[in-house]
Amino acid sequence: MIEILIERTPFLAGGFARNLLISAVSMGLGTLVGAALGLLRFRRFRATLRAEHVLTNVCRNVPSFVLLYYMAFMLPSEIEIGDSIVAVPVWLKAALALTLPVVGFASDQTLGYLQQRETGTAGAGETFVIAWIQYFLIIIMASATASVIGVDEIVGRANLILARDDSPVFMLATYLYVSAWFILVGLAISGLMLWLFRRRAAGA
Repeated sequence: MIEILIERTPFLAGGFARNLLISAVSMGLGTLVGAALGLLRFRRFRATLRAEHVLTNVCRNVPSFVLLYYMAFMLPSEIEIGDSIVAVPVWLKAALALTLPVVGFASDQTLGYLQQRETGTAGAGETFVIAWIQYFLIIIMASATASVIGVDEIVGRANLILARDDSPVFMLATYLYVSAWFILVGLAISGLMLWLFRRRAAGA
């Protein structure tokens, strides 16, 4: 059983790379859009303030699991551009689904950061970075749900391995092994964040 998992590790690693890609795209795009939305909320333009508040709430509160199915079935699988047909990969649909919660998060965090800067609150930047990294870890975990719409990521690949042997013991071992990938990445990112903050504090 252990030998099979070791043998299939490169296969699982390829799937996990897709999880990280989905997470990076979601956080990058969601942070850009959310930061712009948060800036607009901070500026308090009367004409758009209500729309900004509603948009933030929608992005924050719609379940990402529901969004996965919405993106999978409502977005086209192919787009015609001129004389060419461009395929829309299913992993991109998953990334867009996870982008919306990030927009809501980034909007709130940006607004809070700007308000703290305005009042001279110390540590506003550090608070933003810590919250962003914590949410990034949440999105990495949430990327595992992309398997339900057919994304070729680590959970989907684990299910392919289990299709050959679905005994309870092997199933438990396989899912524990997959879980370890997420845990180790989370610990690595958290450890790197702590190290960077300690270096900055030591150099201050």
